[in-house]
Amino acid sequence: MAKSIRISDQLYEMAASSAALMHRSLAQQVEHWAALGQALEERGDSSAVLSAKIAHMHEVDRMKVATGQMKSTALYAIAPARAKRMKVTFSRDAMEAFELDR
Repeated sequence: MAKSIRISDQLYEMAASSAALMHRSLAQQVEHWAALGQALEERGDSSAVLSAKIAHMHEVDRMKVATGQMKSTALYAIAPARAKRMKVTFSRDAMEAFELDR
């Protein structure tokens, strides 16, 4: 018997987009992702689970930017104004590895 659940708008939109690409219904797409997640957790491979979670977080951020809920500048690791004020310096030892033969 089918049951109803609540999911976030972002997950709904991501599932709808992927479902259309993969020729699945929305419910089939969510079930597919749930099966993959369950399999990853059962394997006990924490690095694979972490990689999947990070990929999901990136997709959520991409969707927020695409729908105007967030500006792309919010994803910068260093604010553009601060990056412009930064000055990069290298030690002499670091540069010796890159010297060209003359």
